[in-house]
Amino acid sequence: MGLFSGKKKSEEKLEEITPALKAKLDDFAERGNQFEEEGRYEEAVQVWKEGINLIPDPQQFYSETVWFLAAIGDVYFKKGMYQQAHQCFDKARGNLSGAGYGNPFIMLRLGECCFEIGDEKNAMEYLLRAYMMEGREIFEPYENGEDDGQKYFDFLRTHVEHIE
Repeated sequence: MGLFSGKKKSEEKLEEITPALKAKLDDFAERGNQFEEEGRYEEAVQVWKEGINLIPDPQQFYSETVWFLAAIGDVYFKKGMYQQAHQCFDKARGNLSGAGYGNPFIMLRLGECCFEIGDEKNAMEYLLRAYMMEGREIFEPYENGEDDGQKYFDFLRTHVEHIE
């Protein structure tokens, strides 16, 4: 396409996620989930990265990308790899499908990552967004005891009035 072809980038038609491709993506997602449940985190991340590679370009237009990025970012977060986790959640947040910015889990993890890497301004913004979407419950620990949402909630509460 030439510089003066008359077709704007926004007018280009996105490739459709066909039922066959959707089934493949679901398979990669499930295999990654299985590896994660077994504690095989590197294998889970690898499978999810393979899944992302199946999504047509530009990937940032597809909501399926958000799921894979969030899953990968969550593994990095759990392993204390906050900078890598931040990169994944930030890309998920910026997904042009809109599926990232309105997702409370992505806002929570992005806020937690910002907190851990010392970016308190953005930590406060994203944690507050998560709180506004889901309330206090989003900071509760998982049933298996994982996650220390209390420290992030305490941080938020010390910076924002009227949060209980």
